[in-house]
Amino acid sequence: MDTLISVGAIVAAIILKLVFFLVTSRILLKRAPKKSEPYQVISKGSNVERSAKRILVTGGCGFLGSAIVRQLHERLGSRVSLVVLDTAIHAKFSPLLPSATYIRGDVCTYSHVRAASAGCACVVHSAGLLHSCLSDEAAFERVNFLGSRNVVEACLEGDLVALVYTSSGSVVFNDSIARAAGGGGSLAPIPESTAALPAAQLNGAYARSKAAAERRVLAANSHALHVVALRPGGVYGVGDTTLTGNILAGKPYVGPGDVQVPFVWVEDAARAHVDAVERLLFPQPGAPRIHGRAYHLAHDPVSDPLLYREFVGGPLVTPADRKSAEVRAAEAAAGVQDPLSAGVNAYGLRCNSPVPLPLIRVLAAVNEWVGRRFGVALLHPSMTPENMRYATNHWPLDVGEARRLLGWQPTPWRVVVARLGAQARAGKEEGGKGMKDKAA
Repeated sequence: MDTLISVGAIVAAIILKLVFFLVTSRILLKRAPKKSEPYQVISKGSNVERSAKRILVTGGCGFLGSAIVRQLHERLGSRVSLVVLDTAIHAKFSPLLPSATYIRGDVCTYSHVRAASAGCACVVHSAGLLHSCLSDEAAFERVNFLGSRNVVEACLEGDLVALVYTSSGSVVFNDSIARAAGGGGSLAPIPESTAALPAAQLNGAYARSKAAAERRVLAANSHALHVVALRPGGVYGVGDTTLTGNILAGKPYVGPGDVQVPFVWVEDAARAHVDAVERLLFPQPGAPRIHGRAYHLAHDPVSDPLLYREFVGGPLVTPADRKSAEVRAAEAAAGVQDPLSAGVNAYGLRCNSPVPLPLIRVLAAVNEWVGRRFGVALLHPSMTPENMRYATNHWPLDVGEARRLLGWQPTPWRVVVARLGAQARAGKEEGGKGMKDKAA
């Protein structure tokens, strides 16, 4: 019954929005494209040590980028001076740091990147255009590939010593073995040694742009410029209104969901970037070489396996004995309940319901067509045929090298989502204020 009500609500919303879009489409089509913002220093950092190494973070006001900036400050402190370059300077995801310099600018404009990186030792390039039905191939190419090329050229021209690039797990999702009906893909964890796949094997324009950018970035690795690429799976956490927000709101998910899909907590993903920066700028004697390669960021599919439907709020089905003793101990220490009461998901909320994949595929195709044609999404912009293939096929990411070489340790997924669920319940009890607490 819940599923039928949800489907009916979706169909009704689509009909209403279609009527609205048909009336306003002419206006939308005539609307002039937004001009790029000029380069502008919004605020200069204060109380910076003269010996501090300067680090530029592109996209440093975004969901992941702001967490990277905060964690760089928390861990490296006065040893570094932080510069943020973003098209919009805001505190939506994290408060602006008084000690950091914030610059409004665009990675697609080389002069902006060159000016912002002047005097820097390292760039963390986390800026990028996310997959959306509102963006076409030219936009992905411009932001994700050409923007990354600008960053590489600025690093080489400015004699920087380190570059950490936020790539994407999508660059190793082999679309040629995925199935439109779901259940295809790779059952075995994809090794981190896997190179970004050729364009013909990738799932859409977003993945192609990220793969091309990763190849360009890693090709710049040398004895002078040390480069690391990080490939996160789906990033979630406090402030994520798409994935996490939908799960906590009880929204239905793409069924049946019995596939291994990689996800990573935003705090863990940010910590991996800081791990890489610290090892590149402040190497310890005898430490292993980490540059010149890519690393995966996701909950460990070997020691901490999960299925898509478990993560998105469906019932738990993975046996506890498939987890490592270390993960089980961490869950116990965090007070994670196992087993759960009937009808309760890993977030401590009522289980979400699946929506049949055939219906979702039709809705995603319509949503993408309207988005590309009229510039407005019927549903959420992330509901596209490409994202439905990611959600319905197997592509677990091995993280062994990230753990061994970067010293990175992902937090057990049930520990994270139990905390997110508790924060959501606390927010409702306080009058629906939502999840405003900063992640620990």
